[in-house]
Amino acid sequence: MKILSFTFILCLLAAISYGQAEQEKKLKPKRTDNYIHMRGIRVGFDVTRPFLDLWTKGNRYGTEFSADMELMPNWFGVFETGYDAMKIKTSHVDYKSNGNYSRIGFDYNFLQAENKDDKDIFFVGLRYSFALSRQQVDQYMIDSYWGTETGSFGNQNYFAHWGEFLIGIKGEIFNNFYMGWSIRGKVMLNYKDLGLPPVYFVPGFGKADKGFNLDFTYSVYYNIPWDFRKWNGPKADVKK
Repeated sequence: MKILSFTFILCLLAAISYGQAEQEKKLKPKRTDNYIHMRGIRVGFDVTRPFLDLWTKGNRYGTEFSADMELMPNWFGVFETGYDAMKIKTSHVDYKSNGNYSRIGFDYNFLQAENKDDKDIFFVGLRYSFALSRQQVDQYMIDSYWGTETGSFGNQNYFAHWGEFLIGIKGEIFNNFYMGWSIRGKVMLNYKDLGLPPVYFVPGFGKADKGFNLDFTYSVYYNIPWDFRKWNGPKADVKK
């Protein structure tokens, strides 16, 4: 009898648990896909750009903004733009370079969503990048066997473009606010040959004579939750 009573209790508990599970399924419908969806446009600011001189040679600083949006599941279109400047002043040279740069490309997300509120992404991306720049040498001094030579070079304008591949994350810290980082490899495609002095610095890329540069970004973002996909234009007035 004790065995029968114990078996009956186990069956009753199992039935209750099953009923509760079925009720939870009804209250929280199962997702029909596992994509992470983002409404609207996410805008960001790279907080590392003003402090570039902490880990680069010379006095380098800048600003950078970005915007990305979901084009299709797991694919995000990205636009980034910024300003970058470099100053080097020693006993032998007084050099200045600055300019604007832009990047356009996409990120692909590898994470899957467990529920509709999941917004964190882990991504790889590609960018096409270009910069419009200028440089100036206010003074240079060269010591040689024949003595000391001094001079200067006026303002020189130049164009450069390069490709980038990157890996990174963007995580939602609270509603519509994100933080994230990326590690980027930059491959120079081409830049204008100025002769003398040669191009030393390319805004957004780094030292021009290095065909490959590594970079790190850390940004804060805000998602403007404007669901443009649901907007079908103004509704026609209905005459009464």
